[in-house]
Order: sequence, then structure tokens, then C-alpha cells
Amino acid sequence: MRVNILAAGSRGDVQPMVALGVGLQRAGHEVTVCAGDDFEPLVTSHGVGFAPAGVRIEELIASPLGVAWLGESSRSPWHELVALRRFVRSTVKEYAGAWLPLVGSADLWVSGMLTVHAADALISVGGGRHVTTEFAPVRPTREGTAGLQPVLPRRSSVLNLPAGHVLRATVASVFAPPGDQVRRELGLAPTGARGMLDAMRRTPALLAASPLVVPPAPDWHGDPEVTGYWFLDDDPGFVPDDALASWVGEGRRTAYVGFGSMSTSEARHLGELVAAAARAARVRVVLHSGSAGLAAHDDAWVHAVGSVPHGWLLPRMAGVVHHGGAGTTAAALRAGVPQAVVAHIGDQPYWGRRVWELGVAARPVRRHQLSVGWLTEVLRGFARGESAWRAALVGAAIRAEDGVGRAVEALTRT
Repeated sequence: MRVNILAAGSRGDVQPMVALGVGLQRAGHEVTVCAGDDFEPLVTSHGVGFAPAGVRIEELIASPLGVAWLGESSRSPWHELVALRRFVRSTVKEYAGAWLPLVGSADLWVSGMLTVHAADALISVGGGRHVTTEFAPVRPTREGTAGLQPVLPRRSSVLNLPAGHVLRATVASVFAPPGDQVRRELGLAPTGARGMLDAMRRTPALLAASPLVVPPAPDWHGDPEVTGYWFLDDDPGFVPDDALASWVGEGRRTAYVGFGSMSTSEARHLGELVAAAARAARVRVVLHSGSAGLAAHDDAWVHAVGSVPHGWLLPRMAGVVHHGGAGTTAAALRAGVPQAVVAHIGDQPYWGRRVWELGVAARPVRRHQLSVGWLTEVLRGFARGESAWRAALVGAAIRAEDGVGRAVEALTRT
């Protein structure tokens, strides 16, 4: 079977799709992943076919549009929505131009949130079966634990349903433009948010999360199917440089702080904040520079690193402070260590809430609420071993899941 995976977005959106592609290829299928041009090494190093999307995600993230959305909109849902809409519209022509040549080239199409509308259009012309993927729960439900922005997070209530429908309609209004551009290029009438909503309703979905974290809601009636996380195996040959090996291996409790692809115009302030908290807590920190370009501002307490495999680094930490991206949250859960979320945008407040409710994390904060005092207390909690036993139990359970295997089984089910 020929499979095309349309993986738009940052590394957190692309990496699990590559893991799925690897699983499908091991099952004997021919797989091509279409993603941002800068992900070609990630895709091809795992033996999966690659189609460039015509955009470089790191450049977009570092652009003024990217910084306005990722780093400066956490105070206001309205500003976040406006910034995200502008960001998506800036990529419409490039993504559409990359997807159009793929018409008729696959038996199975696997889309994501940004690409479900476009894949639906491509299939209407060139044929194929379509399954969409979700990395966060966006289907309306009564269940607060499975709702991205429920009115009553800790309860099952009919009041949570309208909030879910509003959220999904908002998502469709933001992510419909790339699909409409594809429709225009194919000679089809654009359908806007209504058409994207219809595509989401008609297309069966897989939710790439652990059912321990996102309990499948009864009113979903099995759609989406919650498969477990899609982990991509780390390079088994990774060897840290001497400085990192020494920093991690000296026997003292060390914490991780990193915000992944969240860019910012306040990198220096954020780096100084981390250093101040590390000094106050007397807990050494491995600081991931990430897309924000964070740097160490106290060499005695903070060691800055670039890209280091989560599978190697996080299990060696006393705890993990991160932005609440679905992929980083999953990696911290699998590592079996306590965590704390500084949510910036989108689904990140949901993941911060869920890991806190599961008893494996400190109470989350939003990016604009991050303070030296909060981070100091989080680091002290890591050093005291707070939530460590619970995190270890949850980590063992998640490591026992086979999310990719379940997803491949579902995709190839006749």
C-alpha cells in the first residue's frame, strides 16, 4: 500500500508522523512524508520517503509572525488566535504548491489538523482512503478530562459540549485556508471553515496520546481511536559531549528547562530568570536553547545545550520544566520523571492541566505568569522528589504501550 503522510508544523507535529511512517514501512508499506524542508534529515535518516513542503519551519518560527504567536500571545486568547491566523496564512501558497503534485499518488492519506481539509480535496480528485490524526483532543465531549477547553474540567457535564463545538469551529476557521487554496488549484470551489468541519466529521481519526492521559470519552463512540503515543526511537549511538556528560554524571540532582520551538523576543530575560531560580533553589539546570536561543547566565548553576535526544536526557533528570507541547509532554511522561508546564499557546494548557491532575507534575502556569518564585519552588520540589513515585509508575505504564503498533493496525484494518 502506498501511504502519503501530510505532516505540517513544527518538530512536535512532524516527529510522531515519522514514527508512524517507520511503523507502516516495517509492516511492508511504501511511505512518503511531506513536511517542512528542514525536516528532510529527520525523515530520510529513518528510511522514510520525503517530499518537501516548500517552507522552512525554523525560519517561520523565528520570524516576527512566529514570535508574535509563539512567544507573545499567552496573555490573550484573542491575540493568540489573530497571530495564529496570520501565521497560517503566510504558509498557504507554499504548502498548497507542495501538496498538489501528490494527487493520485497514494492508496492511503494520513493528515493532521492543518492538512485534513487539503487531503480531503486531494482525495476527491485523485482517490484514496483518508484517516486524520490528532495530537490533542479536539472532538466535542461531555468529559472534562478529554476536552481541550472544557467549562468544567474535572466533571462530565453537558456544559462541556458547547465549548467543544466552539473550539472545533474556531480551529476550522483558522486552518481552512490551505485546504481552500488546494481546492482552487484543483478547480474546486473553496468551502471555508464549514467545509473543513465537514471533512473533520467525515474522516475517521486516530489520537496519538496515551489513554492514561486522555481517557477515551464514551460520547466519541470510538472516533477518535486513542492509540497511545507515537514515539520515534532515539539514535542508540548518541554520545554526549564531555561537558554535558560531566554535568549530568556528577551525582547531583539536575533539572531540565526548555521550551522547544517556542520563540521569544525576551530570550535574555528568560535565561536570566532560569539562572536566578536555579541559584535560589540550589538545583543545577540543563537549559535547552531551543528556538528561543536561550543561553546560560550562571555557569555554576546552568548548562545550556542544543539538540539532545529526549530519550537519553530526560530519564537522567530530577524533573522537567517545559512548554507543554504534546511531544515533550509525552517524552517526559515516558521518562518517568516529575514535570512542570509553562504553557504558551494552543493545547499546551490542556497538557499542563492533565499531568498535574495525574499527580506527576506541579501546578502549571502560563508563559506570562512565569516567575523566579514559581520556578524556584518547582526546582526545589524536584530536588525533594515530589511526585517522583507517581511519575515513575505512570512512566512504566506508558512505556508498556505500543501506540505506533496500534495505529498501524488501525490504518491497515480492512
